[in-house]
Amino acid sequence: MMKKAGFLVLLLGAVLCFPGCGFDEGAGATVTVIEATPTPIPTPTPEATPTPEATPTPAPVIVQTASGVNVEKKDGVYVTNTDVNLRSDCSTDATLVTGVASGTQLTSTGVCENGWIEINYNGQTLYASGDYLSPVAADAAAATDAAAFTDGQTAAQ
Repeated sequence: MMKKAGFLVLLLGAVLCFPGCGFDEGAGATVTVIEATPTPIPTPTPEATPTPEATPTPAPVIVQTASGVNVEKKDGVYVTNTDVNLRSDCSTDATLVTGVASGTQLTSTGVCENGWIEINYNGQTLYASGDYLSPVAADAAAATDAAAFTDGQTAAQ
């Protein structure tokens, strides 16, 4: 009898299972197809461009003349606007060493706080009033030096 009872339970389960699967064939039957959306592949984040480090501006070099006037050391080229006296210090009271004619190109080594220009003239450090000098652009000074060199002469001092 046990075999008959097990067989009936199995048969009853099968009968209940088939009609309960939820699909009815026929005109009213609907099938919904769901398309899966693919998972997007992440795009790599571009590597950041490193910011270049700023080149530090060197601190100005300041020296003093014999009379105590501060001179900021920096190279430059000047041309005289008129005949100019070159002196031993940056003052009209200083000893007159020599004079140069108008249009003479001078190589400077510094600018004094009182407006005078420190000049390297024939190996001597001399001073000229900035009122009588005009700065020469670096390109013009290089062209003048190059022209003098190709002529077999040295640049005017």
